[in-house]
Amino acid sequence: MLLGTGCGRRPESADELPPLAEADAVLRQMIDTYQRAETYADQGIVRLRYREEGQWIEDQARLAVRLERPNRLIVRAYQLTVVCDGVSWHTHIADPETGDLDGQILVRPAPEQISLEDVYIDPISKDVIAGGMGGPPLTLELLLGEHPLEHLFQDSVRRELLADQPIAAQVCRRVRATLEEGSITFWIDRQTHLLRRLEYPTDLLARQLDPEGLIEDLSLVAEFRQGSVNIDLGRNGFAMPIPADAKIVSRFVLPPRPLPSDLLGQVPEPFRFVGLDSQPWTQRSLKGKTCVLAWFNIHPASELCLRQLANIQHEIAHDSTITFLAVCTEPTSVGNRQLHRLAEDWDLTMPVVRDLEAYGRDIFQIPGAPTVVVLNAEGVVQAFEVGANPTLEDSLPEVIRQVLAGQSPATSLVTHFQEQQQHYHQALLQVMHSPLLRDAGRSRDLR
Repeated sequence: MLLGTGCGRRPESADELPPLAEADAVLRQMIDTYQRAETYADQGIVRLRYREEGQWIEDQARLAVRLERPNRLIVRAYQLTVVCDGVSWHTHIADPETGDLDGQILVRPAPEQISLEDVYIDPISKDVIAGGMGGPPLTLELLLGEHPLEHLFQDSVRRELLADQPIAAQVCRRVRATLEEGSITFWIDRQTHLLRRLEYPTDLLARQLDPEGLIEDLSLVAEFRQGSVNIDLGRNGFAMPIPADAKIVSRFVLPPRPLPSDLLGQVPEPFRFVGLDSQPWTQRSLKGKTCVLAWFNIHPASELCLRQLANIQHEIAHDSTITFLAVCTEPTSVGNRQLHRLAEDWDLTMPVVRDLEAYGRDIFQIPGAPTVVVLNAEGVVQAFEVGANPTLEDSLPEVIRQVLAGQSPATSLVTHFQEQQQHYHQALLQVMHSPLLRDAGRSRDLR
């Protein structure tokens, strides 16, 4: 038993303990199960779910762990993949925006015995796993931590045993711990003492996601599916194939974020929009004016963007050299009359035009709506803003001011990006392994 008993007394079962001691006993038995496990594997996920304006929204990420002591490990958490085969430690970060960190794969010798410090020793890896919506997999702390969940047993933390509830056919004991940041609930398998589900606190998350209080029924839950201990994991399950063109590094180096568009500083190919009055708006007709083009669809993010632009337009209404256009990306099934009503509802005074020939997609290569593009009087792209930006009313007027003054914000952006690229390549050279080590690491992994 986890709790010591006096000489001559019959040991108490967890069911016979006082409520607080019973809750603590359930938690400690769970911790002990993980600490004693020689092997462990699950198919964990974390899921964020809430309702906004009557619509359910859900986001899900992987949170899976596989361990064979002393030094074989797989972690798949958010964009991070860690694989240690007992010889080499490999880490990969999936990031489409930077080409998976420019193809970097971290490789280092395997530790004799894996600890939590080994997982978090690389700062960028730590940021990725800690910055996920549920934080690091709790199973990692339970398996590898020196004193797992020690903070939960402080006097300031209220712990209580809730009624048992099933997950599929597995009956779970539930322990709720109430901390300053909210309550966390553990669903612990009554038979195996493994953690099956973890309900995270949501008070702070709700305020971050929704300062206006429009979100309902918010939940953040980790499910540790198919969790098992002391099972045969096989000898071939701990490997990470390394692409031939991978950059093998001793630590990750963040590449600069790519420019929002290759058109910055360039004149796009000819384009043509059609107003709701059927009048054309062409590249030629806009020449000589500073143009703010905002591609939008019928969505709250686009509404926010256009309302911001309307406020900016109002502030500089005295300047006739500036033209604002709201460029609709909706199909023709959304009629002009509906767009007129939309403009009234969104308090727009700028012209609404239609991009019927998809110039936004084909010429400007916008990834979606909203997207704001600024052209100077010569038709050169000076700014390219993708997505909703809460600070647009602060940043865009400065861009417009520079353009009107004959300056080129695009040139500054491109020059700064090129400087960042140069610094990145210099830093990358310092952490890249030699070809000999790189080939040796690859031959170990591709088996």
